[in-house]
Amino acid sequence: MNQLSCTAMILIMSANGAMAMDPCLPGSWEIDGSQLAQIMGAQMGGTATYEGGAATLQITDGGEMSMTVEDLVIATQMPGAPVISVTLNGTSHGAMTTDGDTYRANAIDYNLIGTADVMGTRMEVPVTSAGGTGWGTSQGSYSCADDTLTFMPTDAGSIPPRWHRGP
Repeated sequence: MNQLSCTAMILIMSANGAMAMDPCLPGSWEIDGSQLAQIMGAQMGGTATYEGGAATLQITDGGEMSMTVEDLVIATQMPGAPVISVTLNGTSHGAMTTDGDTYRANAIDYNLIGTADVMGTRMEVPVTSAGGTGWGTSQGSYSCADDTLTFMPTDAGSIPPRWHRGP
């Protein structure tokens, strides 16, 4: 489904009242790279450090969401192995709804790729969670304050957990 079809679907669902959106969510959110690195390190049984780059999540009043990841670099190290810097780039687009303190995000247009040099070989790997979904497709609970948005997804790795209000 292309972006135009996705936008049309969102508008139709919004007009029918099928979507709800917490008024705290709309706007621009920037990833907390340090927290993401801590989680990645723990999941790998090693360490990880945020080295730079950005991920921005845009959410509209009508529930349309888009995420852009640009040169987000995480240096990872597993025990007994050299440091490997993983660079993430890509986008996702879709819709998000909320009900109380729960959310559902569905990125129907998704393209996020991780690249790394591993023992002299450059590798490109699509970024998915253990369940086979990307960062933009998840559900769970969340909390939102003026400047911090925290997702607690039911599937670990399905969306980065902590974001800060962007410009």
